[in-house]
Amino acid sequence: MNAAARFNQGVLSRGWAVSAFLTRARLSTLVLFLAILTSALSMVYVTNATRSMNASYQQNLVERDHLHVQWGQLLLEKSTWMMQARVQTIAEKKLGMVIPDGKSVVIINSKEPL
Repeated sequence: MNAAARFNQGVLSRGWAVSAFLTRARLSTLVLFLAILTSALSMVYVTNATRSMNASYQQNLVERDHLHVQWGQLLLEKSTWMMQARVQTIAEKKLGMVIPDGKSVVIINSKEPL
């Protein structure tokens, strides 16, 4: 066997490359670095999600206020259409209805036998 083959066989069989690069101190440093990197990326993600949700919340509040104003306007319009004077005017003009005079009104007492 030549010298290069013996060197490669010795290095790979003993795990020298792995043990030289990943000592206990370097392994713990690598794990801590990965933990810090993961934590930083998580913080960026959470901050972005929070800002997005807050913007959506503010937009929903504006929409709620707009719908509340629109609901008030619809209630006002409904009360306008249901006013007694307006209903009476429409009944008189379009349907030809009149308010009966006192002589045409008959009161029936349901307690008396027929």
